[in-house]
Amino acid sequence: MSNIKQTIIAAAVAVASTASTQADGLSDSLPLGKSLAAGVELPLSLGVSANVFFMEQDMAAQSISIDIPPLALPTGPVELPPGLPATAENLESRATSTTAKLDAWLLPFLNVYGVAGYVDGETVASGFSVNGLPPAMASLLPNSFSIAYSGPIYGAGITLAAGYNQYFALLDANYTESDLDIGESTIEAFVVSPRIGITGNLGDLEGSLYVGAMYQDIDENQNGTVNFPIMGQAVPVGYNVISEAENKWNYLVGANLKISESWNYGIEVGFSDRTHAMATLNYRF
Repeated sequence: MSNIKQTIIAAAVAVASTASTQADGLSDSLPLGKSLAAGVELPLSLGVSANVFFMEQDMAAQSISIDIPPLALPTGPVELPPGLPATAENLESRATSTTAKLDAWLLPFLNVYGVAGYVDGETVASGFSVNGLPPAMASLLPNSFSIAYSGPIYGAGITLAAGYNQYFALLDANYTESDLDIGESTIEAFVVSPRIGITGNLGDLEGSLYVGAMYQDIDENQNGTVNFPIMGQAVPVGYNVISEAENKWNYLVGANLKISESWNYGIEVGFSDRTHAMATLNYRF
């Protein structure tokens, strides 16, 4: 996975180093309606970024079912029906995505962008039990299991911006999909993030600080096979887990540092019932 992440970041930097000579005409013509900015200094209109995003949160299981193959128990062979309903007291998700982002300011207050990259993560179900099993059978099953996954991620979004003197407000919305490497598993996410902040200087450094919140509507559909330790053996058990984010909102703080007219660095952390951390390297032209 580290090689894939390094490739994404290297590709973003490579695009940044060559794009300015290939897109001067487009960059000069954007954003449209520059007069709407009323003399406010605008950022360079085109940008490419490398982003690393880590998130940890609890999920709410909408349904869990498993397929246990025939078992040879000391009391005799047992064959169970497929799609046995199950429950989990806690469902926790941890994921890291590494993406490249290409954006453009079409209007002084409207930025549009596309993202593509890779995600890898893990879902852990604890307090796990299968409904309707005899106690002797239920005691053979583990009370927790984990699902590791990875796959490509892609999507698009928009950002609305407004400013007054050194103060600014942003509203970002994006939609992404991930096709995972287990079964026909997918993750769909719709994210909205309002932010307010202030720009300024600290010595020779120029940048901004901001606070805000993040709303995430995440739907995960994971299905595949996981090995359960049963009577000292690794038994392949099929699963189908459909879940959504348990807590849709969290709070965030962040900072951006402007190294030059073209280069910017950013870091953001989120807290409350869901936690996240994001680092960004952005080149504008």
